[in-house]
Amino acid sequence: MDTATRIRSSLQARRGDWPTICEQTGLSYWWLTKFAQGRIREPGLSKIERLQAYLGPTPDEPTVPTQEAR
Repeated sequence: MDTATRIRSSLQARRGDWPTICEQTGLSYWWLTKFAQGRIREPGLSKIERLQAYLGPTPDEPTVPTQEAR
């Protein structure tokens, strides 16, 4: 499963939190809903990274140590 698909699954599980997620990440609600529905073909790396940082790793996603942790 790719990163965007994992993030979409995580968003679906937190559907009621979308307004808060948008507020905390700086992403628009319009963009988040379209992304979660799979209607944005190329969502942009920076937006995906913001969501991933906010949502944290999903259970099936391996955690990779950051540069500082090495």
